[in-house]
Amino acid sequence: MMLPTIILISSTADLNSIPKEVIRDNHVVVFSLNFEAHNTLQSEKIPHEIGEELLSQEERLQIFDKGVELLSWHSKVSSNELVFEGINLLNLLDSDELLSYLMPTLTNLITIKRIIEKVNPDKIISSSSILSIVNALIIQKKIEVEFFSNSSKIELLWDKITIKYNIGNIPPSFKVSKSNYLKIKKILESTIGVFFNPWLDLNNKPKKSIIFLEFNSIYFAKILHELKDYNGNIVLVNRRRPAFWNIKSLNIIRTAKCKVLNFDKILTNNEKQKILDIMEDYSKRFEKFWNNSDFFNQIFQIEQCVFWEAVKKTIIETYSKKLEVFFYMIFITRKVLENLDVRCIICLNEIGETEKIFLECNKKYPHILLEHGFVERIPKTERFDKLAYVNFKDRIAVWGEMKKKYLIDRYDLDPNRIIVSGSPRHDDYFEISNKKKDDKIITVLLAPNPINPISGLESTKLKMQLNEAIKKIILYINKQNNVRIIVKLHGIQLKHNEEIQAFIKKIDSKIPIYLSASVIETINQSDVVIVLSPEIHGTSTMLLESMIMQKPTMNITFPDKVPEFGFVKAKAIHALTNNDNLERELEQIIFNADLQNSLKQNSCNYVSKFLSYPGNASENFAAILKSL
Repeated sequence: MMLPTIILISSTADLNSIPKEVIRDNHVVVFSLNFEAHNTLQSEKIPHEIGEELLSQEERLQIFDKGVELLSWHSKVSSNELVFEGINLLNLLDSDELLSYLMPTLTNLITIKRIIEKVNPDKIISSSSILSIVNALIIQKKIEVEFFSNSSKIELLWDKITIKYNIGNIPPSFKVSKSNYLKIKKILESTIGVFFNPWLDLNNKPKKSIIFLEFNSIYFAKILHELKDYNGNIVLVNRRRPAFWNIKSLNIIRTAKCKVLNFDKILTNNEKQKILDIMEDYSKRFEKFWNNSDFFNQIFQIEQCVFWEAVKKTIIETYSKKLEVFFYMIFITRKVLENLDVRCIICLNEIGETEKIFLECNKKYPHILLEHGFVERIPKTERFDKLAYVNFKDRIAVWGEMKKKYLIDRYDLDPNRIIVSGSPRHDDYFEISNKKKDDKIITVLLAPNPINPISGLESTKLKMQLNEAIKKIILYINKQNNVRIIVKLHGIQLKHNEEIQAFIKKIDSKIPIYLSASVIETINQSDVVIVLSPEIHGTSTMLLESMIMQKPTMNITFPDKVPEFGFVKAKAIHALTNNDNLERELEQIIFNADLQNSLKQNSCNYVSKFLSYPGNASENFAAILKSL
């Protein structure tokens, strides 16, 4: 019997690169590798199989584990050739950016491996975009391959930055390259800064200083206000986003008397020339380092399949592109730390490049990692703690005693390292008064969470299930009298957010979709909140915020069984899966006053246990910082 020929499609560009007569040949079997490919093939009415369906959830979670393991690949390097004055340059790459590249690659690789195992093809046809992945899988196999050129370029997470606005019901957004974004940021800050000079001056006599890394001044306005009488500098270090960008943020910084680090005003011309000289030396070291194929082939493999060649080009280009930035940031950071009497450095994560460089450069000052998102765990989802703060080596500020107990019991953290701070960014949520405009209209806030490729759970099936749930909710609400729906998309920069937005507009273009609107104001104008949580570990902060503001909240999850998180056990939210009768449950959450009152009471009890210092966390945390 003749073995089949298979065609692998991973994108619309792939489909366009392969001749139509080849794709539509009745003797080939076409496989889509992701949601985009499936959608495109479906719209073209091309019969195909969804390749991802050959992966179980457990296999996906094992791929995630491998991806997380690869984040520390540099720890296996025995040489100090790429260590600069005690700083491992290989460790400075943004972990999210690296993992968001590795996970789709690993998922594609294992998916194609399963397809080959199932079909045992005699020939594989695809585009050049996955050539290196396919080649890695067919070593010592008698499989013919044919590739068609696909010139589309691989983009990492932060290669382009999405700039978002809200204008009426239309949420316009546009992307700019990271280099252009940083130019815009520089112009914006320089122009506004001319009028009130917020810049940190290292030439003044050293003052004791508290440094905040990559904080959104609007989210943390209250703690900055609480620190305005601090007898020293409150320093904002914002490389990824502007420290101030509108009147509100500008007034917050002025009132709180913050000092902003201006990266262009720190180094002298001599220091900049020194960086260029060092760069020349280290560029040669990197070039030599990347030639050690045997070393990389040992590390970059999964299921006995070596895939270094599949990721080599992108990883090398990424380090090459960022090397100069790394050196500039190292020199700037060290100069800041040497010229200030630093009492404490506060960050929200340990995986970004700003945070990593400050951690590497700071060897003597206290470093505090402030919890910044609502996270609960069950045993099945504890593996995702690897991306959180359980490996942080200094002090951790958590929102409540429940989290402190969890970290001590589960990870044996020293209790003296854990500060119970409360959540400073949520103080305002306890103070805002309900400002519903029209009591006759019930407003339902729909908050669908996108699926992050980093989790390994991104699949065609899961995206289709999410879309189906969104569609059911919208169609049900549109049939009701005096009920309207608004949508708040998660602020994270992900392609899936764009897909969700396009899907909702296709169903009903009149639905208001908010991208960058204030979360607190959006929740406050709502009567009911519906959160969609497609990832098994997803506990959206929107859930907690809605509970704080006493909004009856429904959370729809997509496993067969509702995960038994603490807030589920407490019946603080109305929890169900996408397999439940959505129309029946929507009717209950929207119209059943008894259920709403019960949820409000239970959520109030839950929040009081989960959050310490409700409404006063900024005052509490500021007092701790002042004492250092």
